[in-house]
Amino acid sequence: MPETIPNHVPAARTLLAWDGTAYRPITIDAAGHVQIDVLTSGLPLGAATALNQTFVIAALQRIDDLQHALQSINTDRLQVRGEDQLFSYARPLGDRVVGNPYGIYFQQDSGIVPAGEVWVVTTVVGVDYTRVLTAMAWGLVRGVTGYEVWGSARAFAVAEYGVWSGHLYMEEGDHLTISYAGAQAADTCGIFLNGYIMTKE
Repeated sequence: MPETIPNHVPAARTLLAWDGTAYRPITIDAAGHVQIDVLTSGLPLGAATALNQTFVIAALQRIDDLQHALQSINTDRLQVRGEDQLFSYARPLGDRVVGNPYGIYFQQDSGIVPAGEVWVVTTVVGVDYTRVLTAMAWGLVRGVTGYEVWGSARAFAVAEYGVWSGHLYMEEGDHLTISYAGAQAADTCGIFLNGYIMTKE
């Protein structure tokens, strides 16, 4: 008969278990519950153990924290503290228009700011390559409203540049218009913008 380990038990009614070599008594706690140590898990790899659940909860919490940083649900724009103080730069601005003036004020228009961009104009140059001017002025056109930017009531020689420098912010649909006092419709005039382009979020 196989050996019983330990070789004595408290009573004949003690439950025994077979380990393949010997019988061993099963432990019962003070409440009468059978105590069995499980050394290996019968769950498949990746099953919802407490440890795996802890990892998943931590990952979901990070996603939840990220969602709070979104401007709104289902968009890809993140709100970053201080973002309105950041400098934005996409590429240099170089807008060049050469041609004949039009209208009773002999005007000429710059290019129009496309959608999704902001033009930061730092230099504007106007010139009449054909004749002497008596004045030159330009303004920002936004929608149907014009806003004066610069003007000079003096003589400009043939091909003499009128130059303005500063910071002018132009949004989608905006353009600059130069008026050449003393010009004629057949004159060759030019308007040139320099600066940089920002992308608009």
